[in-house]
Amino acid sequence: MKYQTPTPSSLQQIETENVYRLWREKFIVPLLLGILVFGGIALFPAIIASSSALIDGIFVSTYLLVGVVTVLSFSYTIRISVFLLSVFVLAFGELISLGVLGDSLFFFLALVVFSTMLHSPRAGIVSIGFSIVTYVLIGWLMLSGQFVTLNKFATPATIQDWISAIVALIMFGSVIIFGFRQLENQFSETQKNADVILKTLEEQSTTLERRVEERTVQLRRINEVGRAVSAILDVNDILPFAAKFIQFEFDFYYTAIYLTDSSGQWVELKEAIGEISKVLKERRIRHNIINSKNIVAQVIRSKAGQIINNQDLIKLENPMFPYTRSLIVVPLVVGDFALGVVEMHSSKEHEFLPQDLDAYQNMANGIAIAIENSRLYQEAQKSIAEMRATQRQYLESAWSAVTSEKSLNYAIGDNEESDQNILEIPLTLRRQIIGQVQAAGHVEWTTEQKNLIEAIAAQASLALENARLVENSQVTASQERLTNEIISKIWSAQNMDGILQTTVREIGRNLEAAEVEIEVSMEGLDNDE
Repeated sequence: MKYQTPTPSSLQQIETENVYRLWREKFIVPLLLGILVFGGIALFPAIIASSSALIDGIFVSTYLLVGVVTVLSFSYTIRISVFLLSVFVLAFGELISLGVLGDSLFFFLALVVFSTMLHSPRAGIVSIGFSIVTYVLIGWLMLSGQFVTLNKFATPATIQDWISAIVALIMFGSVIIFGFRQLENQFSETQKNADVILKTLEEQSTTLERRVEERTVQLRRINEVGRAVSAILDVNDILPFAAKFIQFEFDFYYTAIYLTDSSGQWVELKEAIGEISKVLKERRIRHNIINSKNIVAQVIRSKAGQIINNQDLIKLENPMFPYTRSLIVVPLVVGDFALGVVEMHSSKEHEFLPQDLDAYQNMANGIAIAIENSRLYQEAQKSIAEMRATQRQYLESAWSAVTSEKSLNYAIGDNEESDQNILEIPLTLRRQIIGQVQAAGHVEWTTEQKNLIEAIAAQASLALENARLVENSQVTASQERLTNEIISKIWSAQNMDGILQTTVREIGRNLEAAEVEIEVSMEGLDNDE
């Protein structure tokens, strides 16, 4: 036998039938309990009023059978059969008691309703047929005089009454079956729609969860890029590292970084990873920022990222990348200035979505900040180097002047023996050597002794520099004080001769000059008139 895989439609139909079956199985137990309760209430008066042992036996047997299938665990088929049997017994008892003009039609229609609702439309049709057979058989017996109603006061019925009852049974029974059939179909359709909606919601939930997970991974990778490049201080190392990190972290087809030149008119390819990247770097690809229609120049001008998923536009924009299916370009922005762009290619269609633009822009901002920090660091290092060079020149000239005025050489002990171990430690001041300490001994110098002498030499260098600065400040203060005294005496003179005499006298006395002469004359000077 060849096995056929069930289709989604058939599986959905089976699921709907299972739901309907479970509902019917839950509904049958309350019905049986209702028959036990209300049937028990009506059973005893009916037995007392009845004079037929056959009818009493049928009612009691049916009631006991209903009790057994209700209390004990039986299959749904047995329970529904017993329930329908109890309804039929009620209809049959009503028919033989009061005839066709009694309430038997109501019970037979109830039999059709319960057969159709709790079993199937086919069972409803069978119940109609069984009811018609019952009507025909009992009607023939009664009309032929072979059987009379148990209730002697029942109204006799004619053949027209029996035909009317059968026609009514067929008509209302058909309507009931058709109505329940439509209701079952509607229930099935509603269940299918509910299943479709539920499945759609589940798919959307799964898609959303997958998208959230992908977004989380994407943000983690982007943060990794920013964290990695932020620790690099050399711009020549940042660009290759960032391009490689992006390329392999996101598994892109091609990654490139462009930077603007010093003029701000051109944006040049500085680093690239992927297909033909080496060729493009050798060609020194660049674009005019002002009037170029290339996407790189457009992004620089607008300072806003762009995504291209259109294959025709991608081929037009990048004819050298035949496998590019998605493209994103984001600017490297610091403040209000665009340092360049990051261009990323993917071989997957619709790899970049509009909602991803902000995330990749944050990554580009991190790279831009790292580049700017590198630039500021290089400038600071250059300034520090210039300051150190200036400081070394200042220290060199200052100490050269000091050592040229007086000898700063002090020694203790005797260093005439040739077999002594000599240790020389420089006197270093801010990386500028201003002298040295030389020690000699008969034993090898230990590391601890060397460290001690180095520490002493460092402190001695600082002390010498402080002493020099103090002497300079004292000399400067003395010169300023002398200058103020001379100026005060000059201003205290009463006339021109006094001013000239005071000036010559104070200069000669304080500077120990052998001869001082001062002359006020306009001869030999250029005249602007």
